[in-house]
Amino acid sequence: MNEIATIAPHTIYPVSRTDKAPIIRGRLDEPMWNQAARTTRFVSASTGGVAFFDTQAAICWDDEALYVAGWLEEVDVWTTTKERRGLVWEENTFEIFIASDGALYQLSINPAGDVQQLLFIWKDAYTAGGRYDVADLNLGERRPAVVGGDAGPHHRRGQRWLFDEWAMQGLTCASRVSGDLNERHNLDAGWTVEISMPWSGLAHLLDGPSPVAGDRLRIALARNQVIDQMQQQFTPCWSWHTAGDAGLYAPEGYPVVELRS
Repeated sequence: MNEIATIAPHTIYPVSRTDKAPIIRGRLDEPMWNQAARTTRFVSASTGGVAFFDTQAAICWDDEALYVAGWLEEVDVWTTTKERRGLVWEENTFEIFIASDGALYQLSINPAGDVQQLLFIWKDAYTAGGRYDVADLNLGERRPAVVGGDAGPHHRRGQRWLFDEWAMQGLTCASRVSGDLNERHNLDAGWTVEISMPWSGLAHLLDGPSPVAGDRLRIALARNQVIDQMQQQFTPCWSWHTAGDAGLYAPEGYPVVELRS
């Protein structure tokens, strides 16, 4: 078996083209995932220090969608799976951030397969008659929140519209636990995620309607992990790149990925 290449965040990640779309089950047992390059092990998002558990990811594409896989080591896989608006990311989650000049998309998925999606549009990019002045981003109907300024996440560019009930059409996600979900006394190996994002659903983040080989995207990959220690809980964030003080909502620091033929 050929050794799987690992790609550091400061180099361009080669997104392999797949001839056969995966069946989204979270199993990651299809040949494409054994052939695709993987990210280096995630590190502390703030400091770049060593993460307690191993996490890696891989990305593939075809004419229909962008595919992301994640391998997450964890000895006690759990989630409350509560239907709590806006709080999926506060527990154990795998996260994807995709950025363009004017927009930022965030997806969070937990071990039970619950998904939360957010779409941010820079206020200076939202102009009358511009690319974001469209029906599904209608400010009057959607009533997005405003973040930045007095409400985080902060960024020197200014404020953003936050569409916090975003739902990408055609999105397919799955999680699979290697062990027993929510059996707190059993020893688990971890969990995996598999995600299919159709290009049509990423339209607000693309320069054209149909991506081609050679196109580049800015993508950050991260993980939130609740740690129980000494009867206390804390939630470190681990990511492929070191975000530092700027944080994961500063897209200018995201790794660059390139679609390959």
